[in-house]
Amino acid sequence: MTNWKQIQITTPRLILRPWVETDAEALYRFARDPLVGPPAGWPPHTSVENSREIIRTVLAARETYAMVLRYDTIDSVSGEVISAGTPVGSVGIMFKGCGSYPHMANTEAEIGYWVALPLWGRGLVPEAVKALQARCFGDLGLDGLWCGYYEGNEKSRRVQEKCGFMPRCSLDIAPHPLNGAVREYFTYLSREDWEAGLEPATHEMSLREGPFRAVASGRKVIEMRLFDPKRQVLRAGDEIKFSLVGGDESVTALVAGLHYFPSFTALYEAMLPRVGAVGLGYGEEEVPHPDDMLEYYSEDAVNRFGVLGIEIEIRNS
Repeated sequence: MTNWKQIQITTPRLILRPWVETDAEALYRFARDPLVGPPAGWPPHTSVENSREIIRTVLAARETYAMVLRYDTIDSVSGEVISAGTPVGSVGIMFKGCGSYPHMANTEAEIGYWVALPLWGRGLVPEAVKALQARCFGDLGLDGLWCGYYEGNEKSRRVQEKCGFMPRCSLDIAPHPLNGAVREYFTYLSREDWEAGLEPATHEMSLREGPFRAVASGRKVIEMRLFDPKRQVLRAGDEIKFSLVGGDESVTALVAGLHYFPSFTALYEAMLPRVGAVGLGYGEEEVPHPDDMLEYYSEDAVNRFGVLGIEIEIRNS
């Protein structure tokens, strides 16, 4: 098996790679926030050197990865740009004897995670966790995964729900010195349930008259959407049932491919040479421009989530 220290996992918006000491300044920038660590059970970092020491010790553990941005991303708190290549969180696999759940089997592991506050609510943690689920059940051959959260940490509970973990049990604990919790909840995902979740799914989307006709005729081969939580669940091989707004017509398309971009400008630059204006849903005489999509989505939403080019093939009408 490949040494995990050599592994780099790429997702639409992230690169997951082992932590290195030169990440200390970026780690301190986000891990010093008192709203980040205590809900997860660890204290805010106190200095760059403190963060560097944690990289040397805690984050040096096997299968612990920095969540690194692939693209420049807007900080939702300050409005400033967080540069591509910046570590903004951590996600890791903990094996028997290292995780929070005390009754873990040898063929199981536990997943832990956190992300910087300015990036909360964008689906980055589920994106990273799902990538590690694939590593656990694929590369590592595990049979089950645990995940835990302290009472009151609803954000963490929702992450686990989105990632397919099911409630399993809870444990009474002494009042936690950082968050005051007296109960810790644990969720579980079996290999069987994970594999079942990989089965193709059918999604529903609505289209106005013009775009609907372009899809139904097969002319439009790239459906452009915001990469928000509703679209983050899409996978190649799924189907989309497109319905005509205000009508009773529908058409079903296969998701043949998914193409993430940080902006509609980047999408148009990549896709126009490949599929042409008609392939994006424009008429023969229309001049395409990425600002056209701002009729549907705000710039703030695009900056927050990025966008998706959904490659489609008509199945039936």
